[in-house]
Amino acid sequence: MSGRLFAGIDIGATNIKFGLVDGDGAVVFRDQVPTPNDSSADEIFDRVSFAGERLLVEADDREGLVQYIGVGSPGSVNTTTGVVQGTCPNLPHWVGFPLRDRLAEKLNLFVMVDNDANCAALAEQRFGVGKGYRNIICLTIGTGIGGALIIDGRLYRGADFSAGEIGHLPVTPPGDAPGALVPLEKVVSAPAILNAVRERLADKITPIFRSLIGTNLDHLTIKKIFVALGKGDPIVPEVLRVKGRLLGIGLAGLVNVINPEIVILGGGVAEGGRAFVDIVKETIVELALPAATTSLAVAAAKLGNAAGFIGAAFLGGDGDGQPQ
Repeated sequence: MSGRLFAGIDIGATNIKFGLVDGDGAVVFRDQVPTPNDSSADEIFDRVSFAGERLLVEADDREGLVQYIGVGSPGSVNTTTGVVQGTCPNLPHWVGFPLRDRLAEKLNLFVMVDNDANCAALAEQRFGVGKGYRNIICLTIGTGIGGALIIDGRLYRGADFSAGEIGHLPVTPPGDAPGALVPLEKVVSAPAILNAVRERLADKITPIFRSLIGTNLDHLTIKKIFVALGKGDPIVPEVLRVKGRLLGIGLAGLVNVINPEIVILGGGVAEGGRAFVDIVKETIVELALPAATTSLAVAAAKLGNAAGFIGAAFLGGDGDGQPQ
């Protein structure tokens, strides 16, 4: 393969994913390395720069031209200075790191950086389920909840580059005292769903889960939870209904404010099946203004966990060096 290739890196709490993409959004190479989330910023950067170097080697092997590398990072990212700012709960030492300049110096190549959820939203808008839409709310539901807003066809980053932090919308979980508020991602993320299912299985493991994990609840994963759902386990739908409704409650107010054409749900939780997406949509339609939901679509993301590095790879649009 020869010609133009787009290179992207997605820094996640668990893994750093990276890949090469052609102009049509097809992934021609991808890999990942573990994120050293208990380490210093420099140790995290070493993994990121390794990913960048690997991409350039792979592109050279394919006789492909890479004009820049795009990087999606957790936390709000100042796209003017290239510095990671704001809160990174899973990578606390990463805050304040001058990612763009350090990586550009290391690779001797132009680098563009943005928030990881913003990158995923760009990918879904350009090549995924959001193609053709100009007003989008996009979520990635995994270790936490990342969020991004696309308004009139362009990313909306906000005054201080922190727009879209949907995971920090305050909600009251069922059973808590009225007025008790916690961030949405504390009750709807993958760890929250895992904990809820574990609690339900603590007294007695259902036959379907026993066939998947034996008697060791430490073997429970999000993927196995959705396998159990497909096999008809009675516990999973109950948990997903509670979690999906909480997410819908959080999103309903945002839908009233933004009036998007589509809400895209990505990440490991949303990949579990149509049931979760349907619960979220039912709740939004129930609670949001009818005028804001007349033509609203709610859909699972199409590009899976490749969305982050695909979107990062196209932060320069068609290669003109201008961010979306």
